[in-house]
Amino acid sequence: MNKQFYRANTPHVVHETIDGETILMDLRTGNYYSIEWPGTFIWEYISEEGAAGTLISELSKIEGKKINEIQEAIQSFLNKLVEEDLLSVSENGQHEKIDLPDEVKAELRKLVSEYKEPEFNKYSDMQDMLLLDPIHDVDEKGWPEPKKKDT
Repeated sequence: MNKQFYRANTPHVVHETIDGETILMDLRTGNYYSIEWPGTFIWEYISEEGAAGTLISELSKIEGKKINEIQEAIQSFLNKLVEEDLLSVSENGQHEKIDLPDEVKAELRKLVSEYKEPEFNKYSDMQDMLLLDPIHDVDEKGWPEPKKKDT
């Protein structure tokens, strides 16, 4: 079983799920990300529990086509989140297998029956505003108005 455990890279990464879409923001880079189902489900589970191995191995108990493909897609999705530094990963052999709640198992069955590859979109169009220091880098109008450069 995969013994890697993940966590949201807080406090630098903040996230919120609204109407089935998860928005993540990296406060160090000013990049923000959008995740939709099934990525939202995977992000929520991993950011709360961290045990990707439990989630991935549970899929093997579900009857359906493309189970190996789905397991690989989930691992690839997690690897991309780690590459973007949104998740951090650690090895922890002492963590016991987690019994998944029924609602998580139901989402996994839905994932198998309605398979869609998890993915995210990255945006950098608001970096300048998101990286502004709201105390020191703004003019008298306040955020998000940057100070005028002296010419």
